Amino acid sequence: MRGRVITGLVALTALASLALVGCGDDDGAGVRELDGEGSATGSASATGSASATGSASAPAECVPVGDLSEADTVVNTVLDEWFIALDAPSAPAGDVGFVAENVGEENHEVVVVKGVALEDVPTDENGAMVEDELPDGALIGEIEAFPPGETCDGTFALDPGDYLLICNIVEEEPDGTIESHFALGMVTDFTVE
Repeated sequence: MRGRVITGLVALTALASLALVGCGDDDGAGVRELDGEGSATGSASATGSASATGSASAPAECVPVGDLSEADTVVNTVLDEWFIALDAPSAPAGDVGFVAENVGEENHEVVVVKGVALEDVPTDENGAMVEDELPDGALIGEIEAFPPGETCDGTFALDPGDYLLICNIVEEEPDGTIESHFALGMVTDFTVE
């Protein structure tokens, strides 16, 4: 009986740590790092810090951003290895909804960046965009990583200008090589008029 109580306390402590991670102040602006086994690692902070590791058996879930029903324009977006395709290259200013379909074999995300030319995107040693080094106001938001075979959406208030849509996931393959989705070509231009 005592062993069950201790085991139960350990499980509750682990769940509490995971709850802190899930309820942290992460705005979704960080690079998503995935290892070759399909597990994701990350950290979040509320008043302290915590970290958690998930497995491929429990991949990221779609978390819609904003309210697609309030979008002035909807842009269908296809994510695959290694590209992002849009059904329209531009939209009028206002609330733009991106409906992202992941037809690939890996988790993908859509990060919306304003006013930064592709050649000026700050990158790290792996070729991933360094979101903290973007100019103030350039990072608009993102549809966080979600699994293959699913569709997720995000609605963003976009002013006129030039934008980039980027998948900024970084993975370590089983052979130890690092795979940056951005460096492999998961970026496309988008214009708001």
